[in-house]
Amino acid sequence: MSNIFVEKFDQVNELLMRKRIRHRSYAVVFGSGEGGLVLNDILEEGFVTRSTFVAGDPNQTILNEGSRRLALSILRMAKANHKEQIRMIEQQLQERGINI
Repeated sequence: MSNIFVEKFDQVNELLMRKRIRHRSYAVVFGSGEGGLVLNDILEEGFVTRSTFVAGDPNQTILNEGSRRLALSILRMAKANHKEQIRMIEQQLQERGINI
């Protein structure tokens, strides 16, 4: 029984290590000045600051939601210090009358 436990522990440890490496890689890429510009573009194009809904076109709405999900996933993975992007998102939402 202890061999199974050790094996599972090693698998979980490896998964966690891979995830940490991925997070670090995202932080390095999007933490630079150019990376911040690209991240801002991804957030804008990814419907993070505007509605994904397209009246009368549920397929486009679904496609837009997928883009939004990916943009939010990238932001979450990059989770370095993105206070500027968060401030920008909050400002754009407030300009649209959405209080957070």
